Amino acid sequence: MRRKIHKCLSFLLAAVLLASLAAPAALAAEGGDTVFVRTAEDLVQLAENCTLDSWSQGRIVRLQADIDLSGTDFTPIPTFGGTFEGQGHTISGLSITGSGNVRGLFRYIQPSGVVRDLSVEGRVDPSDRKNTLGGIAGSNRGLLAGCTFHGTVRGADSIGGLVGINESSGQIVNCTFSGAVTGEHYAGGIAGQNYGAVIQCRNSGSINTTEVDAELDLDAINREQLNAAENVPVCTDIGGVAGYSSGIIQSCTNSGSVGYDHVGYNIGGIVGRQSGYLDGCANSGDILGRKDVGGIAGQLEPEVRLLYDQGQMGELLDALDGLGDLLDQTQQDLRGTSDALSDRMDAISARTDEAREAVGDLADSAADWTNENIEELNSLTARLSWLIDQLAPILDDAVDVMDLVEDLADELGNALDEVGAASGLGDQAEQELRAAVQSLRRAASSGKEAVARLLSALEHLGAALGSALQSQEAMEEVRAAAGDLAAALGDMSDTLAEIARILWNGGDEAALGEAAQALADTLARAGGALEQAANAVAAHMDSGELEEAGKDAAAAWQALGEAAQALRAAAGHATDAAALLAKLLAQGGDLAEAFRDLGRTLEKVASRASRLGEDLADVFWELAEEPTITIRPIDSAIREQGDALGDVFAGLLEDGDALRETMSAATDTLLDDLEAIGDQFRVITDLLRDLLEQTGEELSDRFEDISDQETSGPDTGCVANSRNTGTVEGDINVAGIVGSMAIEYDFDPEDDLIEEGDRSLDFRYQTKAVVRACMNRGGVTGKRDYAGGVVGLMDLGRVSGCENYGDIASTDGGYVGGIAGASWGTIRDSWVKCHLSGGDYIGGVAGLGATLENCHTLVEIEEGSAYLGAVAGDVDADAAVSDNTFTSERLGALDGISYAGHAEPVDFDTLCTTPGVPESFSRLELTFVADGVVVEVVPFQYGEGIDVLPEIPAKKGCSASWPDLDYTYLTASQTLEAEYTPYTSALTDGGELPEILVDGSFSSRAQVSHTTEEVAWTDGGAEYAGTAYTVTVEDPDLEQAAYTVHCRLPDPGKRYDLWVLSEDGWTKTDARLDGQYLLLESQTGTVTFCLTERAGPLAVVILAVGFAGLLIGFCWLIRWRRKGTAAGRKH
Repeated sequence: MRRKIHKCLSFLLAAVLLASLAAPAALAAEGGDTVFVRTAEDLVQLAENCTLDSWSQGRIVRLQADIDLSGTDFTPIPTFGGTFEGQGHTISGLSITGSGNVRGLFRYIQPSGVVRDLSVEGRVDPSDRKNTLGGIAGSNRGLLAGCTFHGTVRGADSIGGLVGINESSGQIVNCTFSGAVTGEHYAGGIAGQNYGAVIQCRNSGSINTTEVDAELDLDAINREQLNAAENVPVCTDIGGVAGYSSGIIQSCTNSGSVGYDHVGYNIGGIVGRQSGYLDGCANSGDILGRKDVGGIAGQLEPEVRLLYDQGQMGELLDALDGLGDLLDQTQQDLRGTSDALSDRMDAISARTDEAREAVGDLADSAADWTNENIEELNSLTARLSWLIDQLAPILDDAVDVMDLVEDLADELGNALDEVGAASGLGDQAEQELRAAVQSLRRAASSGKEAVARLLSALEHLGAALGSALQSQEAMEEVRAAAGDLAAALGDMSDTLAEIARILWNGGDEAALGEAAQALADTLARAGGALEQAANAVAAHMDSGELEEAGKDAAAAWQALGEAAQALRAAAGHATDAAALLAKLLAQGGDLAEAFRDLGRTLEKVASRASRLGEDLADVFWELAEEPTITIRPIDSAIREQGDALGDVFAGLLEDGDALRETMSAATDTLLDDLEAIGDQFRVITDLLRDLLEQTGEELSDRFEDISDQETSGPDTGCVANSRNTGTVEGDINVAGIVGSMAIEYDFDPEDDLIEEGDRSLDFRYQTKAVVRACMNRGGVTGKRDYAGGVVGLMDLGRVSGCENYGDIASTDGGYVGGIAGASWGTIRDSWVKCHLSGGDYIGGVAGLGATLENCHTLVEIEEGSAYLGAVAGDVDADAAVSDNTFTSERLGALDGISYAGHAEPVDFDTLCTTPGVPESFSRLELTFVADGVVVEVVPFQYGEGIDVLPEIPAKKGCSASWPDLDYTYLTASQTLEAEYTPYTSALTDGGELPEILVDGSFSSRAQVSHTTEEVAWTDGGAEYAGTAYTVTVEDPDLEQAAYTVHCRLPDPGKRYDLWVLSEDGWTKTDARLDGQYLLLESQTGTVTFCLTERAGPLAVVILAVGFAGLLIGFCWLIRWRRKGTAAGRKH
């Protein structure tokens, strides 16, 4: 009971703080005590003053300048309960080492404490007692708003970039972290553990991206809770925003890397382990871990309720009744022995009844008040954040409408100039029309300015959610801007109506006027609905009295619903009017040509205005459908009931003391009664033992999953409206959104249970875990079993309205699914478009499923062994499968078999006309990526292809190509990564000692070839002959051919001349010799050359000797003839 009262009072405190964020500032103002901090010495003095917890309460501390703490003997501010206004300044050089836990710039921030607009840079890395560490605060029970920490935080348990532990009353709003966080258990970029609220915070730092050796310290073990996470010698509960959260995480983002490869349990892009409420978050960082690894949450714990029942234990109840009878008999004996003793027993009995009633009244009152108001306050913050997100794109469309209206005014003026007197309007009507055109142009310009102011005001409102005073100021800006926009739209409406009256005021042209009037009504109603929405939201902030604010909000909410209904009807009329207007203008006779462009523009304006009206109507209708937020004021009943309870217990103690004094004088006549009571206790004990021994019920049989039951307001055990685009890798239980949905049997303390009813031996558990409206686009890779696009392992719970477009794979395991690897819960209304691969049990929705309803898939199973299906690899024997469809040319629905009405194939066009189909699902496209940068996104039709591949960005020293697949027949969206291959420096024609070798820079697909033939030619009267080589280099990826040909010499011992064939014939060319190869430079894809043997030194000598011999012989012959002639003359 004490725990229940404590928990209720904690919620009460959080609710009061949420409702009065500006209270600390008001207290400081009343106290009139403001402290100015300008130097490091001032900050050191502030830390000394804050050793007393009450010193800072009611004070305002203003940081007047940037401060560098380097070289300063600064110790953390012990406790702070005032308002610290950083005013955008930075405290740098923070260095916290040495011994001590609960450390940061502040050690403790009290519930009344506020730290705002402060930047801190530094390092928090104690040498021992490394628990509860944060860059801003170790423990936060107050408010941090607009704060930033850049640096390093390193420790063991409860380690956060800003806060170690954010308690139940703590709020962290619009804060950021960059740097690095390292911890063993409960480590997060914003908070190590979160029990309060973290809203619109951003982390870009790295969380546990280096390997952490978690060792079990037996001296520091938590002996009161042996199953606590900090007793486990591995890293657990690591998240981009929070390590563990049982509170609220709303609209937060993470872009930093989280986790280390194959290390750690419960690793998530936003939160490691989640048992609270998480909504509107996004992760784009890469996530790594071992088990329970998710792009948003590593593990989603369900809300668990322990319900006690009376049961059917008749025998035990009879024994208890017997004990009651014995007690009554004892009371009678006591009355006979002593009237005084009997009176004391009566007094105690009566006092006990009073205590029971007082405790029940107090607990019920506190619980009722808390349950009423905590949901309303959380819903108000979440509703504001949701409305801002929804209105931003709609207002961007409103600017387009204003541009079209300006174009309409220009074209109407041009048409009047072109037609002139032929319009038949008359001088006065023409002047009125031209004046109306100018008014329309001014109204459109005013509307664009009002949209810009409204967008700025909405951004201011989103940034001011952490401060009630700033939120009211921002809301006033929103109301003013919405009013200006409504006025501009009203002026546009009036001007369009005036133009319609001038141009088409009767007869056959009346239909044109009515069509234009419908368009004008749509614009006017859009402005009125927008202003009504601003009033509806502002109604919760306009009054200082909660009761009056509730009445204003209820009226505004009802009016908003009526405005949304009227706007939807007007939008439909505008759509019909657009078609009629274009048709009638086209039939305008002699004036048709002049008004043709005007008609097209009017049709565009009407179409855009209709779509704008429908979008606004959808948002306002959904907003109006939400229950009115009403916070019941705190009355004095709880305080009075608490005082009454104290009085009752005081009286009960007094009666007990009196009873003991009276019984000390009692006689031995009570011994028999007491012995009988002891015997009866033994009977009850025996019955309990028999009952426990005879039961064969398993613990799991006592669990009831109620995740399908819808509730109003934020749920604990919930992840909603979140998106992951980062890659997720782990060993087991790996997914794009949540690694696992399960009860943490090993780590969770029993205190996590919500108990209902009086304790008894007959009990059951109710569990609830929900993932809804989430989207994953990141790739998911598991090493072993249970890899999913949304959930890896789903022991229980519900997944609804989710989408997955990221590819899912298990490298060495099975149970791979587009939504869940394996599910024993419910999956419904979800969409999958991706590629899957793994071993056994591969399914488009679930590898193994239980309840699968209204899910739709377009998947390709690239690798799988057994149990493959477009909907599920397989399902339980008692599974509920209905209304699932898919498109595939080779897969069946469940283990290769489809079932009509339950899981059946349809063509892609039919699949895309299914109600509720997301736009991303029906759009097929190839995304071409090079070095992590998107080169081009090419859309295609199912079963068709694309004609041209985009050009790949050049990369120095590499050739590039897109993956080799059939681009003429495509059935699924894919992301294709360009394949860069370093250039090859040499090509050969094969062999250990190739005949031809080509040296240069070539792509991986380049080839060299050569042919030979015997040739002969004449040069300078000399004849030559030899073997000609024709070398061809083919490179499909490189256009220019510049290379060196290495030709192996026929005989390395001989000398050769190099001849090259050109258009002019054979030309002798200089060549270089490299070992056994002759080198030839070439600039063309094909070159033909020939080697001719050159005469060596020995041949020259032989020729010279032979020539000399011939010369001598010739001379001798001449001389011999001359001698013969002379002798003849003598005779």
